[in-house]
Amino acid sequence: MTNPFCFVNFSYFLIAKKIYYTEDFKKLPTPQGATYYSTYEESENGTHRKTYYLDGSIKNSDQFSNLKRKIRGGYAKTWYKSGGKKTVAFYVKDKLEGIQTGFYENGQVKRSETFENNEFIDGKCFDENGTEIAFFPYYVKPEFPGSIKEFYKYVGENFKSPNSAKGRIKVDFVVEIDGTLKDFKIIEGLNYDMNVEALRVLFNSPLWIPGKVDGKDARVEFSIPLTIN
Repeated sequence: MTNPFCFVNFSYFLIAKKIYYTEDFKKLPTPQGATYYSTYEESENGTHRKTYYLDGSIKNSDQFSNLKRKIRGGYAKTWYKSGGKKTVAFYVKDKLEGIQTGFYENGQVKRSETFENNEFIDGKCFDENGTEIAFFPYYVKPEFPGSIKEFYKYVGENFKSPNSAKGRIKVDFVVEIDGTLKDFKIIEGLNYDMNVEALRVLFNSPLWIPGKVDGKDARVEFSIPLTIN
């Protein structure tokens, strides 16, 4: 007798459990207080994450070759709450590759940019009627006033080593629209006291220049290493 399940493709399986998040994407144990939820689909090529509003309308879709390390591989797409497509990008080993496109809510192309190995090659921007306008970059990183050298100068003048440990501390944080730093996370650390001191210095940092997304000030994740000699 022929096995009726012989054509089932087991290369994909869906993790049915929903993971809920607040508006600023802090994980929640239940739907209470949540704004979004995500589902995850695994395959031999990695993880496909889809994030939805609580009413079930899709917000974004991302493919990762390594989700734990947040390495993107494949398409990254976002949608407006109304359902229209907002952006389409493609990543290879977490680097932008090929044509990346942004749309207005009416469906008109807003911007088209070409990347090679994460390097910007060229791009165009358009108004809502399709007329080309002056180009502006989609993403602008947050900056410490003056330069990154000024940031490390600030750290060097204010970091008070609580012990003799040497090495690197890597910290992830968010630069808010008002320039303050929040949501600190130690990615690589030395020891408890050194890690706490690194967080103290960052917490008391002068205001940063906020990053921009699609021409508007935005809260942006940032990662920075601190070398302790």
